[in-house]
Amino acid sequence: MDSDTLGSRIASCVIDQYNALPKTGKPTAKTVPLSLLPTSSTGVSTSVRKQKHEWTVLAGFVIHDTTNTTTTSDKKSQQSQKDETKEAGEFQCVALGTGLKCQHRNQLSRFGDSLHDCHAEVIARRALLVFFIQQLHQLILSQSKDGCNSIFEKASTGDSNQRFALRPCLRLYLYTSQCPCGSASPNTEPDTDADSGAGAAASALAPAPKRRKTNPNDCSEISGSVQLKPGRADSIPTLSMSCSDKIARWNALGVQGGLLSNILEPVHMAGIVVGDLFNHDLIDHALNQRITASVGAGKGQCEILCTSEPFERSQSEMLKRYEPDDIITADASVYWYAGAKSSVALVNGSKQGAKVVKAKLATACQPPKQRSEICKLSLFAMYRTTLAQYTRSDDLEDTQITYRQAKARASDYQKSKAELLSTDDFSGWVKCPPIYESFTADGISIHLNPS
Repeated sequence: MDSDTLGSRIASCVIDQYNALPKTGKPTAKTVPLSLLPTSSTGVSTSVRKQKHEWTVLAGFVIHDTTNTTTTSDKKSQQSQKDETKEAGEFQCVALGTGLKCQHRNQLSRFGDSLHDCHAEVIARRALLVFFIQQLHQLILSQSKDGCNSIFEKASTGDSNQRFALRPCLRLYLYTSQCPCGSASPNTEPDTDADSGAGAAASALAPAPKRRKTNPNDCSEISGSVQLKPGRADSIPTLSMSCSDKIARWNALGVQGGLLSNILEPVHMAGIVVGDLFNHDLIDHALNQRITASVGAGKGQCEILCTSEPFERSQSEMLKRYEPDDIITADASVYWYAGAKSSVALVNGSKQGAKVVKAKLATACQPPKQRSEICKLSLFAMYRTTLAQYTRSDDLEDTQITYRQAKARASDYQKSKAELLSTDDFSGWVKCPPIYESFTADGISIHLNPS
């Protein structure tokens, strides 16, 4: 299978799964308040009502099982297209997400019950972690190396702390309908702001601002430098690095992150498939070459693939149907993972419909039914449940261990992470302050008052 066909197969796998999900949380048409509409020279609104059509970015993870292959000679009665599909093996979308928003630092919860970053790639990756935990739980409960068709198996590392690893026959790919924000994107990439609601509608009526850099005094365009999102010069800063930087880090250290590294060996991406704003050289430099230059060859070498498969709610597709002033960025995000009962909508980092107290006023975390499965608190609780089945008593005895402390116990991962972030290309990485990760699996924050 050539790279173009592979890219299209992966993209179609994610897009088809997205199209099969319910409408809740998906982009729609909205009526913009009169105060946000353009006015005539007389100061009177040019329209009584104005509909704006939302667009978003879609991202998803696909697992390619390379063992399920059949040659065309064995299936002469099948159509050639079906034969090619069998030759390629099976593709399954296991997690996806949509979104363009990001919470600024004044909106962050110290209980881990909401998301800081709701860009599509980040949402999809957090949904992937839920899928990973469920697959690990299934494998551990099975007490069998085969693990009831789990994507993981016992790793043959030989160390005392037995971990699990992705099966060798499986390849993990990331698809994104638009080039990741940050250094992988061309300078012409449109930007989004951290605000939602009315601010999002207003952003469609004004030129897109440039992205914010970690050093606001440095106005030069340094290729490969890390960046914070979003980029409105007049907005409150965020603590979230660009998607280019985050994906580069996943490329180097694995998508499993620090928490799951306690029981899971690094899971690296085989490739990334990009739709709009594709530029091979920029993406390769941002995701591959920066890693190779920082930590050496052998890490961060995922395949860069392009696709022309249309995502109907992308900005490019919406501009084919509407004028630029008639489209706006979507307020809500959606996530889904294989095995989920349904997709879930998020607004401002929290489950749609949940009663959210302002971060500075919150004295307790959101109830379990009101928080999403992909927030840090929910992931930590699921991890602890899985760990209990794994009987790692040294970790479980400490019931007051915090999310940050649990991540720190993955010593190999933390060593590799420290090595990466000490290099020139990643030394500007803005780390999450301890106050936002110092909570237990029960949602108790050891910081009574945010600083």
